[in-house]
Amino acid sequence: MFARLHASQTTREQHDLGLEIVSDQLLPWLRDSSGFRGLIRLWSPAEAKTLVITLWADEESLRASAQAGDQLGELTAETVGTTRLALEDYEVSLFDVTDA
Repeated sequence: MFARLHASQTTREQHDLGLEIVSDQLLPWLRDSSGFRGLIRLWSPAEAKTLVITLWADEESLRASAQAGDQLGELTAETVGTTRLALEDYEVSLFDVTDA
């Protein structure tokens, strides 16, 4: 499994608007993307930072989504008014989720 990390500097208002855009617009596109396995969105009010992690089945899926993902991330940042801090790709070395 592979992951792409988007990190942005955000205010509370930017976080809320970004959450709406991710839920309503980005997630439907991602769900239709080959190899997409999930999304995690984190926010730290103390650091005024939002992290979005997308998970991909394999490196090929990660690479295939790179250009569109970067463009959508940039468009979201511009629309919301955030500052992009990082866009990084990772190989997932451990992933464990327990059903609640």
